[in-house]
Amino acid sequence: MGEYGEKGKIIAGGTDLVVSLRKAEIHPQVLIDVTRIPEMRRIEEAGGKISIGAAVTHGEIASSELIRKHAGILSEAASWVGSPQIRNLGTIGGNIVNASPAADTIPPLIVLGAVAKVVSREGAREVPLPDLFRGPYQTSLQPDELLALVSFPQLSPDWRSGFVRLARREAMAIARMSVAVAVRMAPGKDFIEEIRISAGAVTPTPHRMAEAESILKGKSPDEKTMKAAARCISETMVRWSGVRPSTAYKAPVVEALFLRCLRQAMEKKP
Repeated sequence: MGEYGEKGKIIAGGTDLVVSLRKAEIHPQVLIDVTRIPEMRRIEEAGGKISIGAAVTHGEIASSELIRKHAGILSEAASWVGSPQIRNLGTIGGNIVNASPAADTIPPLIVLGAVAKVVSREGAREVPLPDLFRGPYQTSLQPDELLALVSFPQLSPDWRSGFVRLARREAMAIARMSVAVAVRMAPGKDFIEEIRISAGAVTPTPHRMAEAESILKGKSPDEKTMKAAARCISETMVRWSGVRPSTAYKAPVVEALFLRCLRQAMEKKP
């Protein structure tokens, strides 16, 4: 990568790259295969932190007992990516660096507090996942930098989480919108001690919905409070994305998706 720079492209699963090659949207001189780098093929847990190599496939994430136990929200999202063939080829690293606003795994990773490890010949740096994105299909990676892995603290047993998505059909379709939620109730009490919310395909770059979180934090999750948070999410979408022809459709739908996601999370046993 240091030698070829922008003339080289990383290939792992190739589910996005090969499409761009066939459409003649990109013209690299070389493809650099990273699938046989052992460090990029592992799912590991150490010191309460889970690390996933960038070349790990969605199928491996969806079926991992470690991910199911400690980051079920990510396992659930990975199971929705494309078809079984796509899940067995496509990688989490590719899903991230393609930087599609509709990427299924990114909202759950943001809710989990994921950090990206980026490496080059100059060394390594860690980047909070939201800071990796500059815009739709744009990242802050330099031509000689490689996303090696993502890591995040495992959720403790008292957290509950949920992920919902909306697409044109039930399977093998890109998400029109998605919502990821992780929530922790105060021990023995009926109010939310901590909550994390992220939505996909509604803003140019993914991030936490901090204003909506503040509405719910420290409050009992009654209908009035949840609907106020839902409205805040749609208002944030409009503020970040502007008013578009799809806004009249998207605003009420993202509110409904959030309410469904939060209710699903709350119904789960901690």
